[in-house]
Amino acid sequence: MSLIKKIGCLALLSTGLFVSAQASAESTCDNAYTQTDMNKCIAAELAIEDQKLNQSYRDFQRLLNSSEKQQLKAVQLAWIDFRDKACQLSAQSVRGGSIYPMVLNGCLTTYTQQRRVQLDADIKSIKNK
Repeated sequence: MSLIKKIGCLALLSTGLFVSAQASAESTCDNAYTQTDMNKCIAAELAIEDQKLNQSYRDFQRLLNSSEKQQLKAVQLAWIDFRDKACQLSAQSVRGGSIYPMVLNGCLTTYTQQRRVQLDADIKSIKNK
């Protein structure tokens, strides 16, 4: 999937077409038999997880004071850098192959989902104080 297509998909999600994209991802994944279809499927799953993470991040920010918001932003930017570099390293053995997007985006999806769960746990902890 080209960078322009990925940006286009993310733009659609950010304009409120999340439910449509989620349904599209499910139908794509149900019929993913070719490498191209599998690559599209995992890219759609990443977009969905990224949207969920962004919502958790916004929810967490609402609970913080100004100083804490700056700390969260710094941590999140560092985490994104770590995630991206870790996944690039993890997928380097298949770089240049048709499976590369699937391996890279699979890794990104896993890390993104883990981070969302972590943020949600932090939100819950703050709310229970």
